Amino acid sequence: MTGTEASRNLLQHVRNWLSHHPRIRNTLFVLVGMAVLFVLLLLVVPLPPDSMNPPASTVVFDHEGKLLRVYLSSEDAYLVPAALDDISPHLQAAFLTYEDRYFYAHPGLNPVAITRAAWMNLRAGKVLSGGSTITQQLARMIDPRPRTLPVKLLEAFRALQLELRYSKKEIFTAYLNRVPFGGNVIGVEAASQIYFGKPSRELGPGEAALLAAIPKSPANLRPDRYPEAARKRRDEVLRRMLENDVITSDQFDRAIAESAAHGWKPFPLYAPHVCDELAAASGRTGRKYTTTIDLKIQETARRLLERHVNQLRGFNISNGALVILENETGAVRALVGSADYFDEKNGGQVNGALAERSPGSTLKPFVYALGIDDGLLTPSTLLEDIPVSYSGYAPVNYDETFQGMITAQYALTHSLNVPAVNVLHDVGLTRLIGFLRQGGIHTLEKGPEHFGLSLILGGVGVRLLELTNLYAMLARQGEFISYRLLESQPVLQSKRLLTEGSAFIITDMLTEVRRPDFPSTWEYTANLPKIAWKTGTSYGNRDAWSIGYTPRYTIGVWIGNFSGVGAPALVGADAAGPLLFDLFTALEAGKGEWYLRPVEVDEREVCALSGMLPGPGCTEIKRELYHVDYSLREECTFHQVYEIDDATGYRLCPSCRVGKYYQEKVFVTWPSKITAWRRSVGLPLETIPQHDPKCSRIAGENAPSIRSPEEGITYIIRRFVPLEDQQIPLEAAFGSDVKTVYWFVDRELIFEGKPDQLVFWPPERGKHTVTCMDDEGREASREIVVE
Repeated sequence: MTGTEASRNLLQHVRNWLSHHPRIRNTLFVLVGMAVLFVLLLLVVPLPPDSMNPPASTVVFDHEGKLLRVYLSSEDAYLVPAALDDISPHLQAAFLTYEDRYFYAHPGLNPVAITRAAWMNLRAGKVLSGGSTITQQLARMIDPRPRTLPVKLLEAFRALQLELRYSKKEIFTAYLNRVPFGGNVIGVEAASQIYFGKPSRELGPGEAALLAAIPKSPANLRPDRYPEAARKRRDEVLRRMLENDVITSDQFDRAIAESAAHGWKPFPLYAPHVCDELAAASGRTGRKYTTTIDLKIQETARRLLERHVNQLRGFNISNGALVILENETGAVRALVGSADYFDEKNGGQVNGALAERSPGSTLKPFVYALGIDDGLLTPSTLLEDIPVSYSGYAPVNYDETFQGMITAQYALTHSLNVPAVNVLHDVGLTRLIGFLRQGGIHTLEKGPEHFGLSLILGGVGVRLLELTNLYAMLARQGEFISYRLLESQPVLQSKRLLTEGSAFIITDMLTEVRRPDFPSTWEYTANLPKIAWKTGTSYGNRDAWSIGYTPRYTIGVWIGNFSGVGAPALVGADAAGPLLFDLFTALEAGKGEWYLRPVEVDEREVCALSGMLPGPGCTEIKRELYHVDYSLREECTFHQVYEIDDATGYRLCPSCRVGKYYQEKVFVTWPSKITAWRRSVGLPLETIPQHDPKCSRIAGENAPSIRSPEEGITYIIRRFVPLEDQQIPLEAAFGSDVKTVYWFVDRELIFEGKPDQLVFWPPERGKHTVTCMDDEGREASREIVVE
């Protein structure tokens, strides 16, 4: 007989037997029906909301998983969710041994344990053991109710529901994250931090046994209040672990010898401003954040800022903030929002890294970099530093003095205001604002007309974090990426804001160590790693800035008062610079890597005075870096070579020097505005000798023909109209052979340039002789009167 035939015969015998015993058959049908109905109920009846995911705390970690801060949950409890794989195996074993060693075998209820507990309780005449499984305990925690028989039956039902719907791993994880540990501490992760000051994955057998003991009676077994009671219960857990071969005898002996008295350790409070921003964004929804913060760097920065501000308090300076960015990834490795988070008097909980403050001169490097990219300047290009007015806006330097003409290098490293405004005027305000917006400065919602040229001097509010990230673009040689505060944020694809060449040249300009504008702080830089850096001081000495970078890090420092009150000592170089150097010393000591010069940057000789390519009259030469694709290639126009008659001292031209003895002499000819300024402040000016009046070429053909000003006309200066809006145009017609023209007013050279260039003269009251001369010595004059 085959197996199939035997099964059929057995089934037939059962049917025959049931047909002869209808009462038993009906009872079986009822029981099966009830079982099916019970299973359906298990599946259909809903579990309480958040059964497996209770309201948790918002938790913030650094990039290595070190705990920074834990916030109260929506139920005012500390509950830090942890995955089972992140919980110490010793702790898992301790709970399973002590609470439910058959957890992975039973279906949610353990009849043997229930029977044994009932017999023990009956014999003792009191409750000694509950016999509840871990699943039943989880059901009780999910839906807590008074302990009655119906409630216990409901818990059993819930336990079966949980087992039917979730895996053992999910149930055990939920249990460990819900188990109470006294006060408002819920779950093993929060308890591990509170009692041992470390994550649960690092717990040893003794610590694990102590935690496993507490939930039996959290109010009476807290080791911070009842260390002896906690020790006794811990030792009981350890003995059970030893009996069940969960730990070795050596582990048992070491664990028994450990102290059970563990104080209540407050949760850590690191990077509070970062944590507060994240917690505010999540509300009380219990999110877990892994930030890019490096706790070691964060704490080093915090201590240095606190010490630095304490040294400045005697100068009415009460606060500061700093940001440290990792250039390669854009990761924020440190963000300290104030000198003391708990200083209520001085607004310690204000996040200075996100507050809008005037940046002073810290935007200047970017307009110079744009000027290099636009072919407007090189480090040696001479810029005007004289009084100027743009529609009524007249910028002045910090010390309210002017220096005439200075190089772009000097203007930037000495943070002069007037040249920066002039460069911005040439670059274009719209272009700069567009650049800053692309570079992550989000405080420029309004148009150029709102800000005006004063923007480059700090006439806009910026955030330290955003400005530091913009400097990190220079550190990446022109490549911009958004900063990252969370490890989950991807490193976005970079976008190029500057050519590599201009970024390198600006970096080289900002790398000067012993600069004259830092006389009191140069000693801080003498032995530091090489850095490029810039400072800023806002109007009224309300904000002091210092931002610097190396290939690895970019650091931004702000020092001031959150109240906005200024102080004389709030100067970028003195108040913020030293802290910047301290931070780089801590981060970069012994590291000497620097940028390699890109192929688009080369070195060349230029005139030491004009910064242009050397001409025949240039005797002093210097070298500069320049952008091979965009830099100016104009030959020096400052040094002009003239033939001077030995007998008369007149200037000669090819037409009148024949047969005469003469010498070639070099004269420095300044641009017209600089000439006027030097004359107004009494600085010496070389006078170019008059052309020989007997020269036949002067009255010859193709002499200049002056069109403006008109002959004999009287010009009247109007009141209440700015003088720069009343300038007189100087225009003339020239021969086609003319390459250079010269305009003189009362024999003083005010312009030298090309014939098609527009020339304007700011009038002065009195009688004046206006003369126009070409490069062949031909000239024409007009007499005018200005009243």
